[in-house]
Amino acid sequence: MRKNISKLLFFIGIGIFIISYLLPVDFFENFTNLRPTGLTSLFICRIIGFIGLVFAIKEKSVLFGVLNFLLIIIFPLFMFINSLI
Repeated sequence: MRKNISKLLFFIGIGIFIISYLLPVDFFENFTNLRPTGLTSLFICRIIGFIGLVFAIKEKSVLFGVLNFLLIIIFPLFMFINSLI
């Protein structure tokens, strides 16, 4: 079995979030009213973060467990940071 799956999933989640931040705001307008960052932070990053958290617990990696937990709560965290700016 491959080691550091939690690390790989964390970097995939952050990469998807950064790509969605760079997409135009009206990219998914035909399908939903959500912006790309909202769609990825509400659904995709939470799923990837939860799977990464499970693997981090299995691998006993505290650092990537915490980072994957931050990936799960990226939507409220991003909204809080956005309100401060």
